[in-house]
Amino acid sequence: MRVRPGCGRLQFDDGALRTRVTYGETGAGPGGWAVVTVERHNGTAEAFAPAFLPDYLRTGRITDGGVHLPHTATELDEDTVGYFLPDLTERRRGVPLVAVAATPQEPGAARARAEELARAVAGAAAVVWFADLAAQDRFNAEVGDDLAVYGGGVRTYLPGLSLEHESYPSRHRVMGGATLRRRGARALDIVAGHVLGQTAPRRLPDDVRAAHRMVGRILAGLEPPEALADVTTTPVPTEQDRERLRRALLAMVPAPRPTPARPADNGHPADEPPERPPAPALDPDALAAAVAATVADRLRDEIMAALELAAARDRPAARDELLSQMRTMNTHIGSLGKALDEARSINRQAETESDRLEDQLERLRETNGVLELELEEAAREARHLTERVRRLEARLAETRQDFPNPAELFEPTHLVDALYHARETLPFIEIGDTFDTASALDLGYPGQCARWAAKAWDAFQALNDFAAARSSGAFHGGFYDWCRDDTGGRRVIPTTVVSLRESTTVTTRDKLARPRVFPVPTSVNPKGRQYMPAHIKLRRVGSPAPRIHFHDDSAGTTGKIWIGYVGDHLPNTRTN
Repeated sequence: MRVRPGCGRLQFDDGALRTRVTYGETGAGPGGWAVVTVERHNGTAEAFAPAFLPDYLRTGRITDGGVHLPHTATELDEDTVGYFLPDLTERRRGVPLVAVAATPQEPGAARARAEELARAVAGAAAVVWFADLAAQDRFNAEVGDDLAVYGGGVRTYLPGLSLEHESYPSRHRVMGGATLRRRGARALDIVAGHVLGQTAPRRLPDDVRAAHRMVGRILAGLEPPEALADVTTTPVPTEQDRERLRRALLAMVPAPRPTPARPADNGHPADEPPERPPAPALDPDALAAAVAATVADRLRDEIMAALELAAARDRPAARDELLSQMRTMNTHIGSLGKALDEARSINRQAETESDRLEDQLERLRETNGVLELELEEAAREARHLTERVRRLEARLAETRQDFPNPAELFEPTHLVDALYHARETLPFIEIGDTFDTASALDLGYPGQCARWAAKAWDAFQALNDFAAARSSGAFHGGFYDWCRDDTGGRRVIPTTVVSLRESTTVTTRDKLARPRVFPVPTSVNPKGRQYMPAHIKLRRVGSPAPRIHFHDDSAGTTGKIWIGYVGDHLPNTRTN
């Protein structure tokens, strides 16, 4: 390690990798910069971020000039997604941003993958992971289908992203969840290698690049440590500086040829030449780019000329042959370069198409899994109902009573129908202000709302019978016990769709518990609002997953069940 006032360099060589850290300070206070490079020493070892980098990034708010570089992966929920989106389109961002999709079927997998990636690319990228499908869906809705991430996959968003005018979305590479599960840790190494490959060749900011070179001269003893201060601050050119530059450049422009005097209107030469229009102001940045391009072209010609002269001087007899071989080789190299570019383009297109097909397959697998679970649950429920009907019909036959006419049974076609009918016909059910949320499901999913409405009506009837029995003292258990102990011909629903509590995380986190608080009369709760964790699942898996949230006051002052909410799944740590 070599240290001088305000700068230093550390180099560590373990035989396989060579790690170098160069740092400099920008003046008073904690401001400064650090450049870390890791190089293969023998060509076989894989180079990832050194292990000390996460600890270094933890020491303060360290950026690449545009976005924050955290020391570990960042969790995104529905609230924090909005803070992450501006980083995607930040024009000063120089590092990739990596997003890891939610994996409800593998609890904890998204976080584990994100944290492993964050360690491998620390300082060269920022990694985030979605806490649940609700956060992921909100993110995908903002970025659009072409830039979405889903199915447990990982997507890398390169710098220069534009959500409005992104002409090449496939450059932001995605690896599907199936590939990650199949390849395991090796798949994450591939993602990390791609990220580092995008970051390593990027040019350092101009001020850091100049300071980085100066540190080398200071450590070699060629410059005093004070010289670093001269390059860490870029002086802003004044108007006088710009005027001097303009005059100097105009002096380099050849003077125009003199033009003959323009005759005056009376036939005699004019006494004074016409006034020359003022020279346009020059843009120093544009001029510098033009000068650089001209110098590069001239240097290329001079190098070729020097090679020709060297060939003619050293081997005069073979000059023509050598020059011919050089030109032929130059042409072949150009052709090979074009062929290589075409091959790379074809390979990228093939990889993109493969990733797209893999993502589609992953989506179909997830949908198929959801449908299988729903079919299994429906078949189980149908078996129970068939057996129950058989027993009830046998009892009716023994008593010689008439069967009810099926046409008299109420069959709601929408959730709103079930709510209104429950309010009008079920005396032990009180419906709260939830018609809008139920209507949103009716309008948004017209093909499924009838099935949900039927299940909701069954649930309302079961809750009504339970409240009637409990308020009268005929039953002393809870609603789950009522449905589990199906005796006496009572109306019940499957216990698999009944949940009387939420997780500890939902109950203790205010932002998750607050959406489950609904208005009630002061006779139920003096505050006029009641936390309702108990809920009935109208759809156990998939998205949307409608829920009925209720409060059991059947043993209280009102003796009723209060329905606070009928709608899509409320937010939690892993919204289903």
